[in-house]
Amino acid sequence: MYPSNDISIFAILLLIIFVALSGVGLYQYVIHWRAKKNQSQTSSLPFVHNSTRKLSTDETMAISEYLEYLEYLEYLEKVRKEGNKSGSFQKSALMPYSDNVYSSNSPIMSLPSPDDKENIKRYYIDGIEVYLEPEWIDYIENINQVDIIKTQTIPLVISLNGHKLTDFIQSKHPSDVTTTPQLKHPAPKDKENSDNVELIRLRKETMAEYNLKPKKKVYESLIISLSYIILFFSLITSTEILPWLIALAVLLLGIGIWRMFRSELKQTQYNIHCLRGIPKRWGLFGESDNGQLTNISIGAIDLIYPPHWQPYVGYDLDHKTNIDIYLNRYVVKQGKFLSLHNESVNFPLLHWGKNLVLALSSLLVIILLLTSIPMKRPLELSLALLDGSTNISVTSPEQLKASQVEIGDHLTVQGSGMCSIPAIYRSDIIYPFMPFDCTEMYWGADNLPSLPSSEVIDNAIALLDSINYQLNPLNNQAIKNNPDLARTAERAGMTVVPDFSDIVLKTENLCKDSGDCRRLKGSLLILSNKKDWDELVEKSQVHSLKDTDVFLRPVAADTLRSQVNSIVSSFFYSQTHQAAQALYNKPKGGFYIRNDDDEKQMVDGDEIKELTHPSIPLDTLYDNTAIKQWIELQRLSNKLLNTHFSASGIVIEIQPIENGTIKISLHSESSLVSFWRYVGSTLLFIIMSLSLIYNIALLIIRLRKNSRRTEKIQGYYNRCFAKDFRHSVQQN
Repeated sequence: MYPSNDISIFAILLLIIFVALSGVGLYQYVIHWRAKKNQSQTSSLPFVHNSTRKLSTDETMAISEYLEYLEYLEYLEKVRKEGNKSGSFQKSALMPYSDNVYSSNSPIMSLPSPDDKENIKRYYIDGIEVYLEPEWIDYIENINQVDIIKTQTIPLVISLNGHKLTDFIQSKHPSDVTTTPQLKHPAPKDKENSDNVELIRLRKETMAEYNLKPKKKVYESLIISLSYIILFFSLITSTEILPWLIALAVLLLGIGIWRMFRSELKQTQYNIHCLRGIPKRWGLFGESDNGQLTNISIGAIDLIYPPHWQPYVGYDLDHKTNIDIYLNRYVVKQGKFLSLHNESVNFPLLHWGKNLVLALSSLLVIILLLTSIPMKRPLELSLALLDGSTNISVTSPEQLKASQVEIGDHLTVQGSGMCSIPAIYRSDIIYPFMPFDCTEMYWGADNLPSLPSSEVIDNAIALLDSINYQLNPLNNQAIKNNPDLARTAERAGMTVVPDFSDIVLKTENLCKDSGDCRRLKGSLLILSNKKDWDELVEKSQVHSLKDTDVFLRPVAADTLRSQVNSIVSSFFYSQTHQAAQALYNKPKGGFYIRNDDDEKQMVDGDEIKELTHPSIPLDTLYDNTAIKQWIELQRLSNKLLNTHFSASGIVIEIQPIENGTIKISLHSESSLVSFWRYVGSTLLFIIMSLSLIYNIALLIIRLRKNSRRTEKIQGYYNRCFAKDFRHSVQQN
């Protein structure tokens, strides 16, 4: 069973994933609904989207006048053909929705009318017939900036590459203001280019033809790759943001996989014009250039062929044949054999971009895993957790030794042991019980260090006590020895030192070396009117100075006290460091239990409260004053050399270390988080390895097949045309 905090984290994680996926589903539904609605509203103009602006009043009047003129021309043509009969004809007029102006950058294709007797051209934009003013034909370019409005019949082009219908109408007004303007249409062009082209039908490109285009699956593979990287960072990040990273990675992974394998939308398929005509090659000055595919046309349409069709397009030249083309004049089918659809079905083009991206991202995650996370421990722990872990609770080293703990077990330890003394202190970790580190404990070990003690510290304390007592104006020793002299010194503002020899002897005990305490010794020699320190010590030892009273002025007394404090502090500092170093003595045998959380102390809460001394508010031992350092070291040593502790966590390491001690490392995070960090890293490593192998294999296979594709296609065409040639010879 998971602890309660694990359940809460797991529940929150599932809730986040559910809400995120629900939001994505709702978003996709809204997008699909809007696209369907827009398609129904603009079904007559699929090549444009929302209206860019509204018609102005002048434009509305000019367009209405132009439509009336077109209606008048249509009426005259009908009378000319059928006589003066009352007939009905389709009237083109503005509708309520005609005030929306749609802009588009599109090619315009001109095709002859099925009734080619009058050489009338029809114009199409993305397969939709539009009406274009005949005088604007010379302004047509490869890509045209057009403004279009809807009418009752077909869409009307009101602007073409900067030429506006309002300007056109205005230019015709001066010619005849009393009658309807007579617009001059261009004379019919040479029939040679138009009488051999027939538009059979319009169709959508097939899925096989669509599959030959570069697919936009690299974007989806980048989304999946980003989810891989986020999953890696969730393994090394803090517990607080871990569930958020996992939720984000799962969301991105779901979106990427859904977009990768969803069926292609039909709206992305382009229109194809199916024509019938006689393709001809036009060379320079009438000479044919058999090495080029760009000088073949059908009627007035220049054709663009796939490069690998070059050896075969000549079979259909100067013969009436069927040709299917895109709006950009790219040929997709010609004659009986040349067909991109058949090529895609029989020799599919394999797209390898997504495999390259996924392989590189998998390799990146594997490198990050190997360089940032030691994979040996996660692999061992994953196998142990999958096999089933054991909960072990012990209260003595003997029980721990007999329990045969293994990696992956959940171990709970309670007992009394010694906090570790690190050999090196890390700057990024705070040690509240310096020099002890209670995230590591020795348990059941021998040869433990003893409490710190120092004769030098004892001598320093004795000297400091003597100075503080004798220089205190409230002490009674001087009054007892000579009351009259004490009162005289008090009136003079001076301090009487009643036992000067005691200060000399305690200074000698502390500063035994001749080079120690030179300033203090010099001051004492001046106060005693002596020149040699050894002589002064000798006289002090025989009590020849016992009854000698020394008078000190306030400045001299403060100087003496300051010198003694400085010397004593230096001895305290040095002795505290030496005593702390003496504690660094590796015990023998037993267990060395370590918590991988560098901030979680194994000492019980009651012990921590007792160890947190209110008179020492600073964080570490060496931030205190010299005397407090020694007192704190003794207090901590008295507690932490044998203190009650408890530790609990998943065993992540068991190995013997020096002096016959067994090291046991515990991971103290919740079991769910631990499961993800170790088992998740193992699974991610395995999945990334499989993804790398799979995508590299597909990449190599697809590149090899694509490199041979053109050769196989041309071999197929060679067989087809050879068979057709033999058949025609046999018939003849």
